[in-house]
Amino acid sequence: VILPCVLQKYVHQSQSLSAGEQEFVLRRKQVVQKSLNKLGLTCTLDMVPHIALLGSGGGQRAAVGLMGSLFQMEKDGLLDTVLYLGGVSGSAWSMATLYSDHQWSTNMDNAVSRLSKPGIGLTDVLIFLAKRAKDGHFSLTDIWGVLTSGFIMKQLDVRSLSEDGTSITNPYPIYSTVNKNCLQHDSEKGKWFEMTPHQAGFIDLGLFINTPNLGSRIHGAGSDVKGPELDMVTLQGASISLSARNTNSAKQRNVIIIITFILCHDTIVTYVVHVLNADSKLQLSVLHYVAWFVSPVSWFIQTLITQIKKLEWGKTENFLYQYPGRLIVPSCIRVKEFLQLIDAGVMINMPYPPFLGEKRDTDLLIALEYGADETFRVRYYAAKLKKPFPKLEEKFLKEKDWPRPCYVFKGKKKEPTILYMPLFNRQNCKDENEFKAKMKEFSTFQLPFSQQKIEFLLETVKANMKYSKDTLLREIAKAVIRRHIKASDGVPVSI
Repeated sequence: VILPCVLQKYVHQSQSLSAGEQEFVLRRKQVVQKSLNKLGLTCTLDMVPHIALLGSGGGQRAAVGLMGSLFQMEKDGLLDTVLYLGGVSGSAWSMATLYSDHQWSTNMDNAVSRLSKPGIGLTDVLIFLAKRAKDGHFSLTDIWGVLTSGFIMKQLDVRSLSEDGTSITNPYPIYSTVNKNCLQHDSEKGKWFEMTPHQAGFIDLGLFINTPNLGSRIHGAGSDVKGPELDMVTLQGASISLSARNTNSAKQRNVIIIITFILCHDTIVTYVVHVLNADSKLQLSVLHYVAWFVSPVSWFIQTLITQIKKLEWGKTENFLYQYPGRLIVPSCIRVKEFLQLIDAGVMINMPYPPFLGEKRDTDLLIALEYGADETFRVRYYAAKLKKPFPKLEEKFLKEKDWPRPCYVFKGKKKEPTILYMPLFNRQNCKDENEFKAKMKEFSTFQLPFSQQKIEFLLETVKANMKYSKDTLLREIAKAVIRRHIKASDGVPVSI
């Protein structure tokens, strides 16, 4: 397909790594090599395995769980063996927060301690939202992103994603969303959308745009004008819109309203008490504090209801709008002026897709499961698109309602090996009933967790990582051998 000049300038068609990612990975491999050598796994640079750590969805349960898992991996000297870090939904919230520190993987104590700090004040949240509302693309994604960032992750970080591709101290981050416009469409290739510090796009179509240009208008009037770059608050909003898959009914409108007010109710009450206490000291009139409180909160409620009525999730300028390749780009993308990027958990609750196949050629996927969804829907995705994926053990499928702490699904040929670790398991739950009770207690849709719940989750995932440390070390060693075999053109070797 011969592309118009403007598309040639912005759109990249490739199934290879971007130049920026290639450079980062090569430099990060030096960090991984040193880490492996410290673990007694002596290897050359070409033997460094491609290991990706994947965090599932699961709301605050997943956000806290990923923090605790990474904390323990740092303490055990295993975190620097990881080349890539991928997340969806709740795990993506943690990632967006972590990378605000360019040295986070060497200081997980600081990252975990932030979970115990107070959230952002409601006044600051409302001011932030008011500024966002002036943007013509303001949507439910912005509202949810600000609520999640401020009340759960406890910071409003407006740094851009492209800033996270410089420090090789940390693994290379890959965020996953799905394009809502294609969820009900037959084309599987138009659904999964990945975002990295260097490029963003549809991994199965092989069509990307440089990340700083995601959101820029490149078609029609006002084209070729740089738009606002995707920031971490918006990204977290795109990673929480769980109800966005099909939001056309009155029932689903009510669900969105309930979830949103559950998320912010506690903070609004705290805000009222704070305002009343502060004003009583100043002996302000009742009228004054009514005006002080009601004005911003009523604005928020009116804005929220307006967005729910419109039922619009994140509107991102579609860089493939009116793309000339009809056989390449499905109509659910090509005819839409905007992409609607939402939580990938509505499709697959673990970010497997970016790490399957030759592009990143992964050897080992460490899959940390914090969700409650059907665990391996990815099998159908992989089969449909002929992606390499290992066979699951029959005993795992039978045990999913009360799983073991760790499973290894051995990859053959181009399939990565998967080390699968569920949050609640036979090590910390005595039977199926306790497993179900724990999942219910830490369900996705509830008020932000108490400090007691946060501490319990952190200790649970730390214990999980300790319990599976030997298995993890063994699979890392096998991954080194596997990579050495690949580097030796398939000739068996031993180390």
